[in-house]
Amino acid sequence: MISKTRNYDLHLVIVFMSLATAMICSFGVGSALLAETGGFSLNMLMIRPDTLGDYMNSPLAVVFNLSLLAGGSCLLLAMVAVFNTYQDGLSRYLAVVGFVVGLSIILMGVFPVNFLDTHRKVSTLYLFSSVLLHCVCVLDYFKPGSTMSRRMLMLTVLALISGGALMALLDWSQLDFPACLNPFPHFCSVSLAMWSLTQANILWCVCLSFHMMKTIKEQQKVAYSWLENY
Repeated sequence: MISKTRNYDLHLVIVFMSLATAMICSFGVGSALLAETGGFSLNMLMIRPDTLGDYMNSPLAVVFNLSLLAGGSCLLLAMVAVFNTYQDGLSRYLAVVGFVVGLSIILMGVFPVNFLDTHRKVSTLYLFSSVLLHCVCVLDYFKPGSTMSRRMLMLTVLALISGGALMALLDWSQLDFPACLNPFPHFCSVSLAMWSLTQANILWCVCLSFHMMKTIKEQQKVAYSWLENY
């Protein structure tokens, strides 16, 4: 029985840390965004997420940046658990890339837009590692015993579209994006792509947590069946 349930605790780490990542980041981003706009409106889509960490202009920049630190740390722990739970090379590569994503989130909290040069580098690292993570997710989905669910695959496709759009808009000379000059209601393509990628990554963490909960239940059924037949 021990051999059949040896990864049970690691599954729980993935469940709670993935869910914590989504909840903490959602709280930090949502609070800073509401403080910036004063309420719910379509104008939210015109605000670039990275500007919410500006200590000089964003009312809740501290909350936003601390949420990145905490959320990124939780994602690091979740990816360490994934690395030790799944033994195949593709899953472990996914965990390593996910670890880099978590590290880049932490660094964006440490170096917000007030530290412009460093922030551009770590945000570019976040963009590239996120796109690479979801590329690996597509490959992982089609292997036997995948760590991905169908909902995670849908979010992966959305993240790849958003990430691809951001990479196409990226100014490689400055590692930054063009300013949003068009006034509302003409939406800014940069901010829309950023929000799409952000939400896709947050929901991806939620789906990962639920998928691991399902795996735990299936693992328990196997263990109980093994005990009954013992």
